[in-house]
Amino acid sequence: MHTIWTRPRLAGPADTVRRLGPLFSGSVDAAVLRAANLLLTWQERAAERHALASLETRMLRDIGLSRADALREAAKPFWRA
Repeated sequence: MHTIWTRPRLAGPADTVRRLGPLFSGSVDAAVLRAANLLLTWQERAAERHALASLETRMLRDIGLSRADALREAAKPFWRA
């Protein structure tokens, strides 16, 4: 009978999450989801501000904004609400 020797497996990211998971009592998944949601919110906000800045003056007037209002909003950083 032959015994096949296998090299010990190194711990990867999944092992780290498994090991740390009990410390956070399942909040690791929730934290990842919150982070992904935050990134998507920032991306949407940046795209919306870019679109607002590109609207014509007539369109801005239709929604009750001046060009100065639109530019002020577009100048905000994506992380600021």
